[in-house]
Amino acid sequence: MMVSVPTSYNPYTDTRRVELSFSFGVVAPEAAELAVPASSAQSAVSRIGQTVDGVEQMSGDYTSLEKNMWVLDGSRELYPGEQTGWNSAVLSGDDGVYSSAPYLEFTFPENQDSYGFTLIFDDTQPENHPAEIVTTAWNANGAQLDTTTTRPTDYIHVISLPTQDYRRVRFTFTKSAIPHRRVRVCGVRFGVRYDYNADTIEGVEIRQSISPFAESLPSAEVEATVDNSEQLYNMVNPSGLYAYLQDGQFMDWTITVNGDAVYMGRAYFTTAESEDGGLTASITFNDWLYVLDNVEYTGAGSGTWTLKAAVTALLAKVSEKFTAVYDSGLDGVVIGNTVPENTSIREALRLCAQAAMCTCYIDRSNALHFTRPALSAPADEWTLDVQHSAAQIKVGQLYNSIKLTAGQSADGEDVVYYSKNIASDDIERIYEVSNPCVTPALGQQVANWLLAWVQRRVSYELTTRGNPALDLLDTAKIDDVYGVNGNAIITQLDYSYDGGLSCDAEAIR
Repeated sequence: MMVSVPTSYNPYTDTRRVELSFSFGVVAPEAAELAVPASSAQSAVSRIGQTVDGVEQMSGDYTSLEKNMWVLDGSRELYPGEQTGWNSAVLSGDDGVYSSAPYLEFTFPENQDSYGFTLIFDDTQPENHPAEIVTTAWNANGAQLDTTTTRPTDYIHVISLPTQDYRRVRFTFTKSAIPHRRVRVCGVRFGVRYDYNADTIEGVEIRQSISPFAESLPSAEVEATVDNSEQLYNMVNPSGLYAYLQDGQFMDWTITVNGDAVYMGRAYFTTAESEDGGLTASITFNDWLYVLDNVEYTGAGSGTWTLKAAVTALLAKVSEKFTAVYDSGLDGVVIGNTVPENTSIREALRLCAQAAMCTCYIDRSNALHFTRPALSAPADEWTLDVQHSAAQIKVGQLYNSIKLTAGQSADGEDVVYYSKNIASDDIERIYEVSNPCVTPALGQQVANWLLAWVQRRVSYELTTRGNPALDLLDTAKIDDVYGVNGNAIITQLDYSYDGGLSCDAEAIR
């Protein structure tokens, strides 16, 4: 469904300002999950495990028995909230120096690679941060790998210390910016985050599509061309990022139209390319469906289960924790517990969705969404004024019969369901589908549902100015060159950004 936008939002003003930005975290993907924290003495309100829980904001500003921290003017809470992070027990002296330097460290059961580290201190008191930190990393044998001393100037502090194959990292805090203060660490990133905007983005191509009847599960792809004048993405650069780029590192991206920011979602690092000495680099990201191609399902069973039970079992094989979202009633649809052994999780999800007469995709909240596409009230109107090229009507191949093979019977014979809509003077044109997860109870319904979709032959192809608030499967009202206004379900949104924005779209009528 189209994302919520302010009432003032208008993506099609005669003159508009469009900006695309994204944040790319070159962070060890599993480090936070595997990290075992330890520290010197900590205060009574300290919760050291929160430094790696992904929450990077304190619950609130609260009073404390530190100098100038006990105020009764209502500006501070009396008690700390739930999110306190790690707080040292020791306070700094008159000169800000700690008599016994507090430390926070993390150990790991396996080697980690990080292109530096990022510490997030108390965002409610951004001026209250350490003034000096010594960062040291060791390998599995206890040998020191790297060390550096840095001096923070803000509550978010990036430590440039590219380190490979470390098992332990310690942050020792030797001085505070304000005397008589504890160290407060809200979060730790085992890596660094790069922010790209109009100044550093040369261009972006975004490709998004969907099959309404789960013929395939396309993975959304973002290909960004960015400034590489510092040679960060060159393979031969010994101080570059290349050795630290890993699957699972993600980017969050936003398109802003006339000051209204539209969050577009999360995608995961796939590849990076740059010619030696090249001033730009191409970085490709995909949604998590791409990654699921590399994870196999090995829990083949028999009988039936609900769509929700099937999806839960499939996602249990994946390290990334997904939320699954179902349109009303879909979670309880009964399908066959017959996913073929050694099928990729991506293909298994497709089979289950199709057997339940729906499709699925990764939405902007990074949830796996199951839905039955249908025409609805138009979310947008693509008039000729917002079209770069007039909508072209495409008529697909004619099919008038479905042959659905739904596994095999007990005697080894194929179980087949047919659905036909053949004119008396026409020949049979068969569209064949194989899906072992279709149950006998729903076999004929699934065949009928598939036929209804393959007979929707008319679609639109056009280029619009681009409305980033639209989602796949939204309904658009489309003007063609003949002045016909047709409602159609959006199946493709391919954006191009080079300072301006356009979108190649397809929609099924």
